[in-house]
Amino acid sequence: MKERVEVASEAGIVALADSQAVLPAGLDQDPLLRQLEPQAHSANLFFLVTDDPVAYRIDLVAREPPPGPDGDLEGLGGAFRLDVPSGRAVLFGWDRSGQPEEAGGIAVPPGTQLVSVLSRRPFEAVRHAREMSELLGAEWDYMQKVNKLGLIGCLPLLLALVLVLIGRWSWLSVAVPIVVLSWLPYVVLKRGQRFRDAERRSLEHERARAHYVITLTPTEGSDLSGGFVRV
Repeated sequence: MKERVEVASEAGIVALADSQAVLPAGLDQDPLLRQLEPQAHSANLFFLVTDDPVAYRIDLVAREPPPGPDGDLEGLGGAFRLDVPSGRAVLFGWDRSGQPEEAGGIAVPPGTQLVSVLSRRPFEAVRHAREMSELLGAEWDYMQKVNKLGLIGCLPLLLALVLVLIGRWSWLSVAVPIVVLSWLPYVVLKRGQRFRDAERRSLEHERARAHYVITLTPTEGSDLSGGFVRV
C-alpha cells in the first residue's frame, strides 16, 4: 500500500506520528526541537528537519517490501522505531500560526513499526538527460537543439556588450541587428507548440516524483530506537 502525501511546514519540520499523537505548537525551531527530540527518541514520533519552511511530496509505503535504492533514490539516515497503537500513521506539518496540522496518512498494523527513508539523489546532468531521453524520445533532442540556439545567440549579445564597454557606439548599428537575428529563431521555436508540449511533459514528470519515500514495516524489535533525520 502506498499513499502520496503533500505536506508543508513553516517550522521546517515534518513529523510522522500516530494519528492520536499530540504535538507541540510553535514556529521557533530550537524550543520546538527540544520538545520533539525526546518524543522521537522514545519512538512516539519520527521527523525530518531542515532550516527553512518546506513543502514536500512524500510517499508513505506500508504492508509491502520497501523499495530499494535505485537510480533516483538513495537511503537516508538508517532505520528507526515508531509506535503506532491506533493503526494509522500520519504526517504533520506546522502552519503559519505554529499549529501542527495533519496532512495525510496511511493505515498500518497497530503496534511497532520500523521506519526507513529514501531521498532523491542529488541532480546529475547525465542521469537527467538519460531520463528525459527515455521519457520524451525525439522531443528531448529537439529541446536540446532549441536550447543550443539560445547559447549561440549569446555570442553576438556579448559582442554588443563589449562594444558598449569600449565605447564603439557607431558599431552598434551593425551589432544590434545581428543580436536580434541570432535570437529570433530561438525565441520563435521556444514559444512554439512543440517545445511547450515537451516542456510541459517534463515538468509534469518532475512534479510527479516524490521528494522522500518513507516505509513502515511491522516489527517486534524492542531494541530499536526512535529518532529523526536532518535533511
